[in-house]
Amino acid sequence: MGSAFDWHAYTQKVWPEADTVTLHAKMGEEIKDLQTSSKLRVVVERNFALNSYLHRNFHHWGYLPAAYTEWWYDMLFLYLHLYRLPVPVTYRHALYTSWVGRPKGAAEVAAAEIRQALKRKQLVN
Repeated sequence: MGSAFDWHAYTQKVWPEADTVTLHAKMGEEIKDLQTSSKLRVVVERNFALNSYLHRNFHHWGYLPAAYTEWWYDMLFLYLHLYRLPVPVTYRHALYTSWVGRPKGAAEVAAAEIRQALKRKQLVN
């Protein structure tokens, strides 16, 4: 789902005067705020942008966040809140077709696996 939304197009609309470096800095601030507050944004597109930004950065770096790190929790948190919502048409990335073309029930299976991973972690602590 992270690749289905175009975070860059969204942030260019929100901060039209910002260059690419500034957009990355602003999104970094948004991620830090999410980590400290554990609160979703009121505007659903902003939550999609945060999710997309995290996924695209890890894709760019060539690896996923290690389990139980703050980025891992962020990605799970956002997935569980967004996976049933439609990706806004205005910000659909070219990779959106992969998301909507996934096998039926795959998103629910992933959500169940996430919930199980979180439950196991809770039981260990």
